[in-house]
Amino acid sequence: MNSQRRRIIREELLRSIAWIGLGLVGWPIVISEVAWVEPTVLTVFGLPVLTWALLTAAMIGVRTVTSKELQVQTPTGLSMSLALGIMLGGVGAVYLVAAGGYSALWITVAYVVVTIAAVGWYWYLRLPKLPSETTA
Repeated sequence: MNSQRRRIIREELLRSIAWIGLGLVGWPIVISEVAWVEPTVLTVFGLPVLTWALLTAAMIGVRTVTSKELQVQTPTGLSMSLALGIMLGGVGAVYLVAAGGYSALWITVAYVVVTIAAVGWYWYLRLPKLPSETTA
């Protein structure tokens, strides 16, 4: 294994601590709110581990194949952060409608407005002087 791949794996395993933490907190909340999923050891601990493994493997694969740093200090990293934020906002909107009982129309309108505002802000403030490589 070359040093570049070893560095990518090490960085992504350190970042994956956040994935497992979110999974261990988020999946039990979803399981307790959804009636058709039984709260067993497999669902409460298995789903977070599966989510962690898939996300970590996907990020290692993306970084290895594309040779991109995907750091937030790079334009590519900022774009990935924006895309992840939009996806997480969509999950939150679906949760508010499905489990929270909020109006689907108002949640959809709020989600679309916030998404358009975030993309517009990103497009307007995107600094072309950002370095393409991270500095230590």
